[in-house]
Amino acid sequence: MIIRKPSNASHLSEIQRLRRQNRRLFLLNKQLKSENSLLNQLAGSTRIGMFVKNDQQVFTYVNQAFCQHLKIPRRSVLNKEPQRIPDSVKRYTRDDKRVYKTRNVIFNLIEDKERDTWIETVKFPWIDPHDQIKGIYGFTYDISEQVRIEEGLRETRMDLKKANLVNDALRQFSYAASHDLQEPLRSVQGFLNIIRLEYGAPLGEEANVYFDKADQSLKRMQQLIKDILDYAVINGANYKLEPVDVNSVIDEVLRNLYRSIAEHQANIEVEELPKVKGNASLLHHYFQNMLSNSLKYRSPDRQPEVRIFSHTHVEKIIIGIQDNGIGIDPVHFNEIFKPFKRLHRQAEYKGSGIGLATSKKIVQIHGGKLWVESTSGSGATFYMEIPKK
Repeated sequence: MIIRKPSNASHLSEIQRLRRQNRRLFLLNKQLKSENSLLNQLAGSTRIGMFVKNDQQVFTYVNQAFCQHLKIPRRSVLNKEPQRIPDSVKRYTRDDKRVYKTRNVIFNLIEDKERDTWIETVKFPWIDPHDQIKGIYGFTYDISEQVRIEEGLRETRMDLKKANLVNDALRQFSYAASHDLQEPLRSVQGFLNIIRLEYGAPLGEEANVYFDKADQSLKRMQQLIKDILDYAVINGANYKLEPVDVNSVIDEVLRNLYRSIAEHQANIEVEELPKVKGNASLLHHYFQNMLSNSLKYRSPDRQPEVRIFSHTHVEKIIIGIQDNGIGIDPVHFNEIFKPFKRLHRQAEYKGSGIGLATSKKIVQIHGGKLWVESTSGSGATFYMEIPKK
């Protein structure tokens, strides 16, 4: 039997290959440490409190703002078992089960009477690539000053105080979140793209799958922040209502949605529509959102068909949008117009769950009402009723 020993040349080549790979890993580790340091600086300098909890309800990350809002030292909550965290923190964890059960974003406004503070919280389910919940992450914002101002202005209107405070708190939180969180998200996305371009190939196919998942999650977060801000702006602004030709609005919306309509081979039928007293920009937002929903929730078994029609009465105008999509179970009619209420998982239909809430607010600004008629599996018709004058 003859045993061939590897030549010195091949041995040296293997060593050189391992050294190059080792060098790439070293540089990647250095880059990740640098990015981690930058993200910690960003998280440490923002006024938004940030936290992450694993599936055992243990805080694995909290930033300085979070500790300031709850007036606790970081060591009292970080990596502590749930029963060992301070009682003052437990009031902020009571809605965690709702996040796990519904997989929805949960907003809450909590008053701490002992410290005379109001803290706005928003919690998100932390879902892994296999659609399993790994924990919860979220944000806090101290709105105590705004609350005290509102209380001083509304001492004689106590019945409306809490509703106004929640509204103002959501707006303030939305502006702060949009301003303070968009930039870190863009930075993380930029770093991911750099790592993918420079180190993606040596790391292999699995690493690129994780890069894709991370990129998709960042885009969903950016869209959610944008939708929250849009809702807050629409909810808080005053709009001038004037005569608007709805036909022109629909024409512009169809031009904007041309690619999506062509992609899904949808048939859109638009009847002659009346002029209404409204705001052209808001109506454009409304119809684009509703038509996009008709295309998104199309049936996989048939070509999408959408009909836009109207009925004019003595004192009101009704405009309907009818589709032949997957439909809605009547038990959900009231729920679908609430912010962040989703009937489908993110993996099935992408979205933030705030579109119909925004549409309802637009109709209310016009002095009208919005409702739906549907049965599951047989399409849906959304009706917008607004005053004629």
